Amino acid sequence: MAKKDSVHPWQQIEEQAFHAFREWPLWLVLRERELAQRTTDTQPAAPSAAAAGKSSQQPAGN
Repeated sequence: MAKKDSVHPWQQIEEQAFHAFREWPLWLVLRERELAQRTTDTQPAAPSAAAAGKSSQQPAGN
C-alpha cells in the first residue's frame, strides 16, 4: 500500500469548502424550518391580531 502524502493546508481548505458547498441547500432548509417555528411560537393568535388591527383604525371622515 502506498504511503499517503502529507495534506497541505490549501487542500484541507478546499475539501472543507467542497463539503460546505454540498451541504448549503440542506442547511438553508433546516434554517427556514427553525425560523418558521420561532415565528409561529412568538406570534399571537391570528384572529386576535386581526381584531386589534381593525379596532385601532380610525374612520376616514374625521
